[in-house]
Amino acid sequence: MKKILSAIIALALCASVAVGASGCGCEKNKKTAKNTTSTSSGPGYKVEPTNPDFEEGDFGFYRLNDNEVKVTVYNGKDKDIKIPETVNGSKITVVGANLFQATDVETVTIPEGITEIQKHAFSSCQNLKKVNFPSTLKVIGENAFWNCKNLENVELPSSLKKIEWYAFSATGIKSIKIPESDTLSTLPEKVFFQCSNLSEVTLPLSITNIADDTFAECSDDLTIKAYTGSYGISYAKNHNIKLEEMPRN
Repeated sequence: MKKILSAIIALALCASVAVGASGCGCEKNKKTAKNTTSTSSGPGYKVEPTNPDFEEGDFGFYRLNDNEVKVTVYNGKDKDIKIPETVNGSKITVVGANLFQATDVETVTIPEGITEIQKHAFSSCQNLKKVNFPSTLKVIGENAFWNCKNLENVELPSSLKKIEWYAFSATGIKSIKIPESDTLSTLPEKVFFQCSNLSEVTLPLSITNIADDTFAECSDDLTIKAYTGSYGISYAKNHNIKLEEMPRN
């Protein structure tokens, strides 16, 4: 009888261990541990590369696939940066998270072919004054340019599909023109939060959704320029923001 009970208990323990191990992402972590770090402790969480697969010049790169790489490390001292278009025969398509965070960079040229700038890539770059965006850019990640106090002018490309929250918060931007685009329709939470110098925002007809706090704690002189009958008109009125109505052609 004791032997039977012992066997039953042993089987129960094995089953509980098997259930606990499944879905924890352990096998996934094991495979990606070399170049990744966890951002959450939950199952199926996303991991991001931290260590480069190889280095070339002042940059380190992480392979995304056979043809594309992400730039993940900058070891140089230059203040005027030009990210290369290709490296070792592969296209550079992503500016990695935290790449230039809190450095002394002043100007940056992001080449054609880059489709994404990840989170915090340029955050707290206090001396950053100019960024040249490519016509291929689709995503600007959260906090990408947060706290860039000297970044006063930004020209966004019409290729954008997504600008994530806090992307340009606490920058020195004075005016911004959101491009007319078939792919960008939303400005999410606090994109321009605490932009105290922001006095003019031009909204296209294609913007049809703006979070309530997108322009929170901006200048009291902030004026929204929007086309007659557009979403921008109603947004400005509903949020007590000064309005300049533009006629449709």
